[in-house]
Amino acid sequence: MKKVLKCPGICLDKFLDCAFRAIIEAKLGLVDKDEALDALWEYLVNIDYEVKLLEKRINTSKTTEEGTT
Repeated sequence: MKKVLKCPGICLDKFLDCAFRAIIEAKLGLVDKDEALDALWEYLVNIDYEVKLLEKRINTSKTTEEGTT
């Protein structure tokens, strides 16, 4: 992935911002469309991972709360 499309963050919000930026830059012709697709794929994989972590945390906290009540 080119430096232009590197995502500076590691949280879900940042990955979403970077994905939208990649789409916009490709549509404006600022980056190669294949490069933008590669970047989007990487962001989607990272977003999927972050969502799974959040789901796991939510399920763990629900289990903990149910055990204490």
